[in-house]
Amino acid sequence: MDFIVLQEPCETSKALTAYIYYEHLADAFVGPTNPGYCIAASLLAKNWDKALFSFSCVTYELDLMLGHPTFARTVPFPPDVLFTVFKHFRWASSVVVSSNEDIWIDTAGRVTAALRRRGLPVGLVTAMGLNDTEVESTLRKIQNAGEVRVIIMCMHSILVGGEYQATFLTKAHKMGMTSGKYVFVPYDTLHFSMPFSNVSHFPLRNNSILREAYDAVLTITVASELLSFNEAFTAAKRSQEVTLPVQAEQVNPLFGTIYNSIYLLARSIHNARKAGMQLSGSNLAYFTKNTSFNGFNQKVQVDASREVKTNYVILDSDSRSSQLYQAYFVDLKAEELRFAGRSIHFPGGSPPAADSLCWFDENGICTGGVEVSYIIIVLAVILSLAVGGLFITIYIRRRLQQIQLIKGPNRILLTLEDLTFINPQLSKKASCNQS
Repeated sequence: MDFIVLQEPCETSKALTAYIYYEHLADAFVGPTNPGYCIAASLLAKNWDKALFSFSCVTYELDLMLGHPTFARTVPFPPDVLFTVFKHFRWASSVVVSSNEDIWIDTAGRVTAALRRRGLPVGLVTAMGLNDTEVESTLRKIQNAGEVRVIIMCMHSILVGGEYQATFLTKAHKMGMTSGKYVFVPYDTLHFSMPFSNVSHFPLRNNSILREAYDAVLTITVASELLSFNEAFTAAKRSQEVTLPVQAEQVNPLFGTIYNSIYLLARSIHNARKAGMQLSGSNLAYFTKNTSFNGFNQKVQVDASREVKTNYVILDSDSRSSQLYQAYFVDLKAEELRFAGRSIHFPGGSPPAADSLCWFDENGICTGGVEVSYIIIVLAVILSLAVGGLFITIYIRRRLQQIQLIKGPNRILLTLEDLTFINPQLSKKASCNQS
């Protein structure tokens, strides 16, 4: 395999413009890094019949094989990891804050859409601002956003040099927001394995305010199951598999994720050849399924549905140390958390308040934390008794207004595709009127 590094502009529109001209530069693609144009990139790859192996795309529509047959994920879907963690602690309500770059603004929007698709209310999605006044204004909006439990930070983690996150957390600490009411969760660490064992993190070691603020942060990251990232990188250098003239501590751990992505692509090529199939984009995406291998420093499995399963850990700190420790293992197969031996040190001594379990019940509907039981069954009975389709539409609309599901962050939008009409002629008339 040969490779070429394609430079990706930071602005989404410019990145897409550049990608359009990549058709004849490669036979398959690993990327893009910016999730803002993933759907467009996948559709172009489909038209070119070239595989697109992604470690950063957040949009759930890409998992529909019929529409995106050449697309393959190389990491678990990050919002599913968040959902598993939130379900354990019963934290349903969150806000999503990004830094001001296109890549993170687009990420925030797609993370929000994915969480809302799982039924969780996201009260606010916003950029943090460019100066101290704007950052404070953003934090005030969060304070006024209702019963928020989690603040998801879509920006570079301070553990890998993220200055915007340092600014955001420092301001939140000065405003008293890191005292236990909220949990702050970095989003970028979901994409790689953050070194933690015997690692003193420079930003926490040299800033006592930031160290205290980070006590309110839970870092969810890919598990180190064989070696830590630093140990694996050092071993790769020793064996001359990696020849970069840098130390492991100088390398962003996303390196390991890109390594796994390329390795999965190579395994798919091998599987397709073994089956006597052409190396088309759709075949390469298809033959990722039922694959398992030891990645850069963790085990990677892809099931029959092409879902990637990799274990995660929740890392915590205690406001006094610059080191992180394991608190929980996140088992995506079982969709549960397992205690890792040391409790989370929550500021104030206790976790944020728990929300109603109904938010995590796939068969229920929550409004203001109160479950609306069996509304789907009730609607089914109404549908079976109704004479005309318009009556059904009016009833559903009024019922949703009564339970206030079309207000606030947890909106339900209905289209004709969501409704079943008993009278086919009436359905056609309604469709014509809408069009």
